[in-house]
Amino acid sequence: MQVRDHDPAPASVRLADGRRLAYAEYGDPRGTPAFYFHGTPGSRLEAGMLDEAARREGVRLIGVDRPGYGDSDRDRRHTLAGWADDVAQLADALGIGRFGIVALSGGGPHAEAVAARLGERVTALVIASGAGPLAASLDAAGGRVRRWLTRCAAWIGLLLAPLFAWWMAYWARRMRPWMLRWLVDPRVMARPTARAAFLRDFREALRQGGSAVTRELRLFAGDWGFALADIHTPALLLHGEADRVVPVAVGRWVAARLPSCEARFYAGEGHLMLFDHGPEALRFIRHHAA
Repeated sequence: MQVRDHDPAPASVRLADGRRLAYAEYGDPRGTPAFYFHGTPGSRLEAGMLDEAARREGVRLIGVDRPGYGDSDRDRRHTLAGWADDVAQLADALGIGRFGIVALSGGGPHAEAVAARLGERVTALVIASGAGPLAASLDAAGGRVRRWLTRCAAWIGLLLAPLFAWWMAYWARRMRPWMLRWLVDPRVMARPTARAAFLRDFREALRQGGSAVTRELRLFAGDWGFALADIHTPALLLHGEADRVVPVAVGRWVAARLPSCEARFYAGEGHLMLFDHGPEALRFIRHHAA
């Protein structure tokens, strides 16, 4: 993973309801267009970690700040369907008719919502370490007692979500690169360049506080408003078997329910494995755009 030594200034579009939606472009400006949907939390800067791969693979990669992250205005009514409408307006403003999507973690449900709502405008999906619905965790739990415990843990997590989000926002300003070494994905975070890049992304993501994190965690646990079975966009699902944030069982559950999905699972790799597999992810995007 090669990381840019500077981050581009954000650009933005004004949406129909008056909100600003911020984005930054990476890769090949004349390449195959694809939007990058960051994790929860995350920002447009996350796409910069695929900049070199996008240039080599001929992909114009556009990282987008979801509402309340980075430089995008908040939206207290943020929904998965509403995000699809935001992306459609951004694509129209940029003169992009059809596009691919690369999504990490919490970006996964947002990518699937866009594919469900915009249909043939989406040429391909790449979902890495993607979050799943509550049903995925319940099914992965197995027996009745484990399902009950999983449901209780989910309820407790939602109750504590505002505190968790506040804690992340508090530490975002105080975190140092060395502190990240044992967080999220120790394998990737062992690299100093990766730690520095993720620290910039983490701080930018939570610049407005943690309210966007709380909203998204509640969204993921609720009714998504669409069925995975109704998405027929070609999809590539990537997941590390050592993922400590989104268990690989969730990835297998999602892959089994996406009709046009190719799934690849990697032994010993964790939550941020996308940044070691950028070329194959972007080749998938370019192939299906052609």
